[in-house]
Amino acid sequence: MSKKILIATYPFGKCGDKPVNLLKETGWKIKYNSLGRRLKENEVKDMIIDCDGVIAGTEPYTKDIIKECKKLKVISRVGVGLDNVDFDTCLRQKVVLTYTPEAPADGVADLSIAQIINLLRGIRTSDNLIRKGQWKRTLGKLVKEVKVGVLGVGRIGKRVVNRLVPFSPKIYAYDINPDYDFGKEKGIVWVDKKELFKICDLVSVHIPMNKKNYHCVGNKELSSMKQGSFVINTSRGSVIDEKVLVSLLHNKHLGGAALDVFENEPDVGSLSTFDNTILTAHIGASAHESRYLMELGATEDCIRVLQGKQPLNKVTKECF
Repeated sequence: MSKKILIATYPFGKCGDKPVNLLKETGWKIKYNSLGRRLKENEVKDMIIDCDGVIAGTEPYTKDIIKECKKLKVISRVGVGLDNVDFDTCLRQKVVLTYTPEAPADGVADLSIAQIINLLRGIRTSDNLIRKGQWKRTLGKLVKEVKVGVLGVGRIGKRVVNRLVPFSPKIYAYDINPDYDFGKEKGIVWVDKKELFKICDLVSVHIPMNKKNYHCVGNKELSSMKQGSFVINTSRGSVIDEKVLVSLLHNKHLGGAALDVFENEPDVGSLSTFDNTILTAHIGASAHESRYLMELGATEDCIRVLQGKQPLNKVTKECF
């Protein structure tokens, strides 16, 4: 019997033909996300109910969905975040979960560096003033003038550090499993999380979303930062307590924030009312090469699983 695969993520195939061609070559039936946007929970269920595999984005794959989709054998994530998939139910239902951990890393790291410079130099502020007819020069800081904190020094965090080093800032970092050799090579000062926020003028967040990390950047961390400090989040929205962030922006304790991810995407709430916030629509991995490699990796692993082979990037409990 011919297999059926849903391409739930959107867009797909815009950065290269190979992923689509690989799917076509299987001779299996391919379904596409016809709504042209991120799917809601009920829409996911309706679309994958009769599918053997799904090439997934950030749409939700809940316990109920996975249990009801009896034919489902593989959820192949285009990306690295796993907080939208009920992994325990996948294990119980023998649904293989795969992801593409390396592919998005350069794109996210590049965006993080862009936002660091944007915040420190007041680029958005200057742009807004000019558009209002005001020619005022904003006085910012060089990257080498500040203490930069990196929360989470894994695939993406390390790439951020590599890109920071030529700018010569003092780099502080916290990770639950520090790579001390990497730190020594790059001149990192390892500190605990509390110290990281207290010491640094800017903190860039690069940790995964899981139960332990929910709101792990909250009032204790953000309120301990120096007056006028900055926060960047390109990981997952729920890592930061947005209500606390809004409060500290409102009372001008923080100098600004750059956010690519939000707790209730696409709703950004009152964060859009501040002149010193830079908000982007979860575009960290939306660079041509990153997107292509993500789609290719997810496609290849989806096909491998449905052919009875081992995937190259299978998600295990150790990934959480």
